[in-house]
Amino acid sequence: MNVRSILLGIVLGCLPCLAWAQDAAPVASLDRSKVGVGETVTLNIEIADQTTESPDLSPLTPDFVVLGTSTNHTLSIVNGRRESRTILGIALRPRREGHLTVPPLSIGGQQTQPVSLDVVASNDTGPAAADRPVVLEGTADPTKAYVGQQIDYTLRLYFAVNLADGQLGDPSAEGAEVRRIGQDANYQAMRGGRRFNVVERHYAIFPQHAGTLEIQPPTFQGTAVDPTDANSFFGAGEPVNAVAEKLRVEVKGRPASATDGAWIPARDLKLALDGLPPDGKARVGQPITLTMRLSATGMPFEALPALSLPTLDGADVYPDKAVTGGGVSGPWVTGRRQQGFAVVPTRAGTLHIPATTLHWWNVVTDKAEVATVPAHDIVVTPGGAASAAPPANPAAKAPAADTPAPAPASAGTAATSPVPVTGDAMPWRWLFVGVLALWLLTLAAWFVFARRHRLRKPATTPADAEAPLRERAAHKRFLELAAGNDPAAIERGLLQWARAVRPSVRSLGGLSDQLRDGPQTQAIAALQRARFADGPVPGAALRDAFAKGFDWKVSPPADTAPGLPPLYPR
Repeated sequence: MNVRSILLGIVLGCLPCLAWAQDAAPVASLDRSKVGVGETVTLNIEIADQTTESPDLSPLTPDFVVLGTSTNHTLSIVNGRRESRTILGIALRPRREGHLTVPPLSIGGQQTQPVSLDVVASNDTGPAAADRPVVLEGTADPTKAYVGQQIDYTLRLYFAVNLADGQLGDPSAEGAEVRRIGQDANYQAMRGGRRFNVVERHYAIFPQHAGTLEIQPPTFQGTAVDPTDANSFFGAGEPVNAVAEKLRVEVKGRPASATDGAWIPARDLKLALDGLPPDGKARVGQPITLTMRLSATGMPFEALPALSLPTLDGADVYPDKAVTGGGVSGPWVTGRRQQGFAVVPTRAGTLHIPATTLHWWNVVTDKAEVATVPAHDIVVTPGGAASAAPPANPAAKAPAADTPAPAPASAGTAATSPVPVTGDAMPWRWLFVGVLALWLLTLAAWFVFARRHRLRKPATTPADAEAPLRERAAHKRFLELAAGNDPAAIERGLLQWARAVRPSVRSLGGLSDQLRDGPQTQAIAALQRARFADGPVPGAALRDAFAKGFDWKVSPPADTAPGLPPLYPR
């Protein structure tokens, strides 16, 4: 293996790091693109975990009322690479009707992209809708779709009662793939002159066959309680349930006018090629690192085709491992695929990279479209080996007087004698030696660090050492959340703290059953009233009641049956 092959392997190994490093910009999206006057919408900003700054929210005040913020940390592993992200949620209420734009926000020295929002007059469905305390509705967009096209199934739970607990199911569709996307949106809406709390959830449905697709509706089962009776939170309430209507979507097959190849029914698609030399020049033997990127809205990354470069005359192409990922843009899934290439010119001249085309179907305009990467020409100059060759005229460079002349070569060996190594090839050798030395130094540092870490390791087990820290951190986090005005966040913080002490705790009702009657159970009841009945947030009462820890019962029941899963699963 020569030096050039080793360096080429190092370049290929660095391509995934370079590709992922370019994805650190914050991305903003809304949980809904259309809301009514008086309703709330959540602005989600996805940022890298390395960013610790908070965004400046002052640009939002002209058109929106900022109701509160929350954070959610996610950890995913894509192609064996660990990726940690943080989603910052900002609850907004529009100040007026019309087409509004969420302006860019600055965070960590970068800016988010602007996001559009349509604010329409409130939809009042009449007095019949106000007769039922709990209503479950489902809608599908579009009602006519192609095979493989995403159908946005929106599920809305309306409830005008106080719920102690509840379980909301998922829709199903035979012959289709169903995915839950995004986070639940919580807001209020008027129906029949009555104000309802609303939980909105989105699903992505991908039909696999042509024909009529039946979307089986989910169901909701819960327990309603009387907010004026604190004991009703811990006793038997009134059961409530609701079921959505069955929906049908007409699924069409691939149109005859679509070209052969991959079938990509998307709402938007972009194809780009980066890494071309800015001056349009290269040298023989020196690799050019190219990155092809494909992103599509309304398509998962699993359905996107593999990326490749056409055969290049005058260069060798070494593809790297593909990097894939996905996300959401409002109610629509987004798929991304990246492919790196190391292009090594093999001769001087003009290296022509042909145009790359990808045919796809625009489901918004219902027309075929083509994404194209234009052709490029690169001027390749001779490399170091060519410039080190001896001149054609032997008399052009005479030897010095004190230098002995080389022995004449025979006619049979003159044409095959190797070209001597000159100083132009030395940087490659020293670069290889430097890389090897750094690699050995890294191994030595890792060995020393690991040995010291083992010597300093305490005798206690990791679980024993970390458990008190987790409990104290959860307690401190809860007290910080109790100082705010977000009852959902306070409930999550209280349950996380309780589970750090007793993992069997499943809900606030289960936690209250294990506490002695007193200020703590009363504070939990007040929190549930604020959570489901728009009561005041009992922040001060919660901090005072739980400042010194939990007041557990002396003899908690040994086999208490767990309650129903929470309405908002974590």
